[in-house]
Amino acid sequence: MTFICPKCKRYGMEWDGRAKVLICYYNTCNHAIRINPEKPIPSDEQISRAINEEEAHLDQIGRSATAK
Repeated sequence: MTFICPKCKRYGMEWDGRAKVLICYYNTCNHAIRINPEKPIPSDEQISRAINEEEAHLDQIGRSATAK
């Protein structure tokens, strides 16, 4: 299943089971999120939660950079 990347906002975020990361497969983005799943393949809920947390983190970084 493909998810929206929190960085580039495109449907390119997928689970890479070998690297154990969510990665955006757009070559101009390649954003990665590391999560520790309880199972070899994380549930959609775990993936969505990790993406939402990363999006909030990126928003916070963007706000702090523009405040300077």
